[in-house]
Amino acid sequence: MALDFSQFEEVLKAAKSSDVVKKDLRKALRGVSSAITALNQAVADMEAVLADDYQPVAKVRKPRVANPNGAKRGRKPKVAAAE
Repeated sequence: MALDFSQFEEVLKAAKSSDVVKKDLRKALRGVSSAITALNQAVADMEAVLADDYQPVAKVRKPRVANPNGAKRGRKPKVAAAE
């Protein structure tokens, strides 16, 4: 039994749509995989925080840099316009 041209076109369309579906499934699977990885990391972090021997680490902050002109931070005051 030989395929006629219209049946061959149908087979090609099905194969192309199958490739598109596979590509979409791979993309969705990567998203799900990264979400699961992030969830596993969050669970591990929560287990560490809830452990009996957990000690929070103080965050090191940079000191504020003083302005050499002595100007304060914020909006400058308006200057009255001479008319």
